[in-house]
Amino acid sequence: MNKIKDITGNLTQVTPATWARLAFLIISIANLALRSLGFDTMKFPEKEVSDAVSIILAAASALAAYWKNNSFTSAALEADRILRERKNPNT
Repeated sequence: MNKIKDITGNLTQVTPATWARLAFLIISIANLALRSLGFDTMKFPEKEVSDAVSIILAAASALAAYWKNNSFTSAALEADRILRERKNPNT
């Protein structure tokens, strides 16, 4: 429960890139869920093209969300700040 409070207390400090990766991941998962339920989410003439685009979208968003440092907790945000300061000591 403390972890959730920590995350919700730091939402304003989360970077826009982190939010973009999270949104991209949620959209791609929702797209795959809708496709698996039989809804045609992308209007392409060929089902195979639509399936391929959905898979590529989901894979790209999952890799980006996994690879990048997505800091939500106060400890992670503080570690990011310290890292930035050490990389750029003049700023």
